[in-house]
Amino acid sequence: MTASPPIPATEATPAMAHPPDTAAEARSEQSAPAQAPTSTVRPRLRDQIAENPLLTLFGTIIVALLLFVLGTTNLRISDTNDRIDGLEDRFVSLENRVIDIDLKLTALIAHLNATEAVDNALAGRLLPSDADDGDSQPSREPPDD
Repeated sequence: MTASPPIPATEATPAMAHPPDTAAEARSEQSAPAQAPTSTVRPRLRDQIAENPLLTLFGTIIVALLLFVLGTTNLRISDTNDRIDGLEDRFVSLENRVIDIDLKLTALIAHLNATEAVDNALAGRLLPSDADDGDSQPSREPPDD
């Protein structure tokens, strides 16, 4: 039969060495059930305020500032929307004026029977009527000095 190897004796650790972490965890697990409270009592709000009045004051100020910022942001958005609505109304009035001017020009062109000349001008063609009319007018002579 073969003999099992002997179990080494636990060696003492030097005084400066750190004990292994597993021993600390084992100790905390053993002590945890003994420290567990039987019932959890939640502290009352009045007690918390009495213990930390400065923290309560700062918390109240932060909540007030957040509400103020949200309120003023909503007012700014409303003002901006009102200004945009005013601009839209101005654009509509300008469009109506342009349409009125367009109708008046169309009526004037039709009344003067100049629709062909206007169509040619819009197409980029000029009528040669000015060149023909230039020869029929008498030329002026410069005055004698």
